[in-house]
Amino acid sequence: MNVTIKNSDGTFDITQLVTTVSLSGDYQQCSRTLDFSIVSSPIDNSIPSIHCELGNAVTLTENNEVMFQGNIFSRQKSTNGNTIDVTCFDRGFYLKKNEATYKFTNQTPEAITRRICGDFSIPVGEIASTGISITKNFIGRNLYDIIQSAYTIASEKTHKKYITRFEGTKLCIREKEGQKNTLVLEGGSNLMDASVSESIQNMVNQVVIYDSNDNLIKTMKNDEYIKLYGLMQSYMSQGKDDVSDKAQKTLDDNGVTQKITVNNLGDIRNITGNSVIVKEPYTGINGLFYIDGDTHTWKNGVYLNKLVLNLKNVMDEKESGTDPT
Repeated sequence: MNVTIKNSDGTFDITQLVTTVSLSGDYQQCSRTLDFSIVSSPIDNSIPSIHCELGNAVTLTENNEVMFQGNIFSRQKSTNGNTIDVTCFDRGFYLKKNEATYKFTNQTPEAITRRICGDFSIPVGEIASTGISITKNFIGRNLYDIIQSAYTIASEKTHKKYITRFEGTKLCIREKEGQKNTLVLEGGSNLMDASVSESIQNMVNQVVIYDSNDNLIKTMKNDEYIKLYGLMQSYMSQGKDDVSDKAQKTLDDNGVTQKITVNNLGDIRNITGNSVIVKEPYTGINGLFYIDGDTHTWKNGVYLNKLVLNLKNVMDEKESGTDPT
């Protein structure tokens, strides 16, 4: 693991002065967070003094692979302490901090994303193609909500899930799926411990669809879940557009929820949006899981991961914007 900082004096490798490092991400956050502590002393001249000012660029690499590129957004130091604590965010932070107004007519999410990136000089990487045309007005919305709302609408049609993240300096939107060469986490090898929780508290197993005159149009349901857990019904109103896809999505996304937390030996591939295969016989965790949240830590020469896994493939859904009148 190496940490470098770029300030007004140049670019410096500060790895030897860093005591702990934590890199984390979550599927509902468009930016990744890097926290680290630098050894510092107001009285010991043998400790090098590193200028880490707000806004300075920071890069984290592991085995020469870039895991994080961002900027310092906060720091804390005291005469009573011997470290400077620093928090950085990658460029996803700016997607939420910048608001704009757009009116899109028959534009795909990928075209919308490229338009926004062009207007704000954001480098573009891989942008998932959907082929779904959208007409929507976004008045005073942040850039992330605009992009994610467009992909949420497309997701209802394509039945695919998407994740927005920065890879280095480039904005990438990828389809979430079981990746090729997915890492296997296995007890007795690289898996240290695992826990699992299950819940039906947010279940929806029947959706009733009514028209604007309150007439029942359609009922969509999961008979198996109704038999096992009792009726849990949701209501939808339909205008000129058919909402059957949205109703089916509600049923698909609100079944039995299963959250799994694992601790394992560190691997740079374990980031939110990717997937892993877990084999742990005691808890019964066995199969392909999607990473909803990840934390990478380096301390005392040891690199570890803590992952929040989900059996279901989910995305950060947004419903921003309005239909043109």
